[in-house]
Order: sequence, then C-alpha cells, then structure tokens
Amino acid sequence: MLLPMPPQRSRVRSLTLKVDVLLIAALAVGIGAIMAAFAVSLVSTRDQLTRQSLKRQGDDHFVAVETLMISGNAPQAVQYFTKVNLTSAATTIRLYRRDGTPAFSDDTTIQHVNERLRTSKFDLPDRPARGVPQPPVHFEKAVTLPPEELFFRDDEGVALAGGTAYFRAYRPLINLPKCTVCHGSDHTVRGVIDIRTDVTPAVRAQALTIGGAGAAFIVMVAILALIIGSFLRRVVLRPVQLIGRVCGEVTTGNFRGRVDVQSNDEIGVLATTVNTMVEGLRERFELTKYVSASTLGALKESQEPRRVTRTLVFTDVRGFTSYTERRTPEQVVSVLNRMLEKQSAILQGHGGDIDKFVGDAVVAVFSGPDGARRACAAALQVTRLCAEAPADCDGLQIGVGLATGSVIHGMIGSVRRADFTVIGDSVNIASRLCGIARGNQAIVTDATRAQAGAGFVFKGPYSVKLKGKSGAQRVWLLTGRAEGEPT
Repeated sequence: MLLPMPPQRSRVRSLTLKVDVLLIAALAVGIGAIMAAFAVSLVSTRDQLTRQSLKRQGDDHFVAVETLMISGNAPQAVQYFTKVNLTSAATTIRLYRRDGTPAFSDDTTIQHVNERLRTSKFDLPDRPARGVPQPPVHFEKAVTLPPEELFFRDDEGVALAGGTAYFRAYRPLINLPKCTVCHGSDHTVRGVIDIRTDVTPAVRAQALTIGGAGAAFIVMVAILALIIGSFLRRVVLRPVQLIGRVCGEVTTGNFRGRVDVQSNDEIGVLATTVNTMVEGLRERFELTKYVSASTLGALKESQEPRRVTRTLVFTDVRGFTSYTERRTPEQVVSVLNRMLEKQSAILQGHGGDIDKFVGDAVVAVFSGPDGARRACAAALQVTRLCAEAPADCDGLQIGVGLATGSVIHGMIGSVRRADFTVIGDSVNIASRLCGIARGNQAIVTDATRAQAGAGFVFKGPYSVKLKGKSGAQRVWLLTGRAEGEPT
C-alpha cells in the first residue's frame, strides 16, 4: 500500500497530456481518414448516379425535342417545353439560339424561315417586345466548333442556407442537311437545348449526411479517447506515477513507500522490481547507521590502505560500569543512547567522522588542515555536555582524549567482516589520554595543541606516563576558548 506522499504533479500531467494528445491525434487521423474516404466515396457515387440519371433524362428530352424540330413542328416543341416545365417540378427545358437569346421569345426565327422559303408557312404570333437577355453561364462553350455537350453544377447560393443547386446540360442542335432548307447552311449549330434539373434536396441530404458523419466521427473519437485513455491511465500512467512518487520519496530518505500494482505484465514486473529495490535501499540505509562515513567513502573510492595525518578523538563515560549496576537495563540503554546521540551530533557538527562506538565510548576521526582545531572545538562542547544538560546524563560525566599524528587508514578485518578504520600510534595515544582524563576534562597531545592554533586555552604542559610508551609524554589540558574567540 502506497503511503500518502506529495505527488510530483507537473511531470505526471505532462505525460498524461502527451498521451491524450497522441491518442486523440492517432484516432482522429486513423478514423478520420477512413470516414473521409467513405464520405468521398459516398458523395462521388451519389454524384455519379445523379449525373447518369440526369443524363438519361436529358437524352430523352433531347431526342423528343430534336425529333419535333427536324420534322418542322416547332409549335409542338414549344408545347413540349411548356408541358415539361409545368408537370416536372425539378426539370426545366429551354431552347437558345446560337447567339444565346431564348428561342420562341420573339418572331426573329419565324421571319427568317419564311423569308428563306418565300412563303408564310409559319404564322407570326403576337408576342410582346422583350429586351435582349444575357446568354446563360458557360453558353459559349456549347456553340464552339466542334460542338460539345456540357454537363455541370450551377448553384444559386448555398443549398443548406436556402439556396438552390442545379445540374445543367447543354445539348447543341446540329444544323443537319434537311434543316438547312429552313435555317440556311452558313452555320453548324443552330441552337442549344438547356435542360436544368433542381437537385437541391439531394445536395442537402448529402450535406446533412456528411455533417452527421462528421458529428458521429467527433463523438466516436471522444468515446474511444475516453475509453482508451482511461485504460492507459489505469494500466500504465497511474502505475508509472506511483513508481515515480516512490522513487522521488527515496531521494528524500523516505523508504516506506510501496507500489501497489496487481498485474502480471511488464508494469507489474517493474513495480515488483521497484518495491524490491526500495526494500534493499531501506536495508542499506539502516546499515549506514552502523557504518562510518569513511567506510562508505572507501566503498566509492579506493580501498587501498594509505598513511595519512588525522586527529583522533576518544570520549568515554566516567563511572559507567558502576552506574550500570545501580540501574535497570532499560534505564542504562536510554541514558547511554541519549549521551551518544548528543556526542555524535556535536562531533559530526564539527566535521568529524564517527569511526565506531565501543560500549560507552565514541571514536571520531577529524581530517583536513584544520582537523585539530575542529576536534578541539568539538571536545570542549562534549566536556560541557553533562554540565549543561545534567538530566540527560543522569549525573554522569565524560572524559575526552585527543591526539594528532600519522595513522594508517585502510580496510581492517576479515573477508567476511571488515571495517575501514585507522590504526597507529596516535590512535593508541588518544585512547590512553581518554582513559586518564577525569570527568568533563579533555587532554590533548603537543601536536594537537600546536595545530589547533591560538584560539584555545590550554593548561600545562603536564608529563604523563602512558601504557606502551617508554618515556613520559607531554600533554595539555584543554580548558576553553581564547578571549574573543566564538564558543
């Protein structure tokens, strides 16, 4: 179970947004291409069928008109036009002369025919005078040579907005030899039949079909995006988010998080791996409490032994053995842990490395050019610890020994259990000085005093006999900071 943690929302939102955009784009392109191809095919098929149907109707009308015109029954052709225009709400037939003026709109053609025949074969009807109208659209193409049939869309406005859509067919009337008797032989096309069919209902139905398909496409993409997006969030994005949160918490030192993913796919394997990794990191993190910083540093760098100059600090609780005989184990451990915790904080606060805990003793190592100065500052604070917080120490006191010199720093131990620590004469001297220091005292060697500088107050020198040393050793008692120095 994943414990509550501050989520890293910005990255998760970015990934979710990318997935959503990619998903919608893929669906839109894929389904859109299919639907667009279907719509184009549908429109093309309907348009082709409409054209074929209208062409057949035009052929029928053309044959009828041409038959009447060739036989010289122009009045009957006029009646035919009138009848078709009245009975068919969708189709309108008109006849134009080759100059684009409507035929039978005046007496020009009848007069011309009567003059050629030198007789009044056709009566002149009483028609009112009319202006000269403009030729219809694309008419000039229908009277060019060679004669050409035209079939095209002619819309008046937008069909969905109240306009009208038409298909128009121009069929030229050829001036056949038998027609030259009346019309003369100085032209090839004597007229053009204009068959106009209203296809507005079909165009509107087609537009509504495309619009409905577009709406269905949008709804379909939205539904599929919602379903697939929800699936991806549940199966992929949410586990990735949990894994990211757990890994983010590990970087802050929180190893309690776990990824709760119940699946047997790659995400489930990844979640299990992360949980195992976090558990291993938690165990290693806990182990670092028992391993010195120098040991951890040695694992990262070279573990080869080397001779270096260090300042060693040993601290020990005075009278602790007799103290343990008068207290319960719980009391002993509680007081000792408090004292060790405070000492560790002081030593590490001054840049020291806790090398090890030996019962009630602490061993710390200070390195660097100012190692002795920092070690003396830490030792002073440790000696005042019990005086400043007697309740935490339960009447106990601490003695401190410091020595500076050359030591061997390396991995000491067996292949099964080893420690990266220091050995050498300075280590032994610091331990011996700690042993002879009284409660709340810090004893340092000559070398430590010299390297610490003038910022501290020392008493001495004193001459002491140390175990393992043939002659007396000159030591100093560290009592405080020099005047004007910060404490």
